[in-house]
Amino acid sequence: MQEVSNSDKLQVFLHNILSGLVNKPEDIEIEKTTDDMGVLYLVRLHESDYGKVIGKKGNIANAIRVVLRSAGMLLGVRASMKIDVPGSSFHPRDDTPGEAVPSTPE
Repeated sequence: MQEVSNSDKLQVFLHNILSGLVNKPEDIEIEKTTDDMGVLYLVRLHESDYGKVIGKKGNIANAIRVVLRSAGMLLGVRASMKIDVPGSSFHPRDDTPGEAVPSTPE
């Protein structure tokens, strides 16, 4: 019998969470990449299911990330999730401290 890795267990766990949220669970794709920072799960869905997984202001996606990270800690894996939305030009803002950007032009 072949041993299942902890990162594979987390991938199945993530798939089960996502399956309960979407209308087309057969279209869920999870690509796993591993580096020195841990395991990244890149999620692709049917185009009609992205809103259900992301939620208002990203609240559902963030909750899934928290649960995934917690489950990963129990298994000794640093896990994170990214949702690949085709055609999106969104890039998370840079939260590094620096100069304040003026809100009105001078």
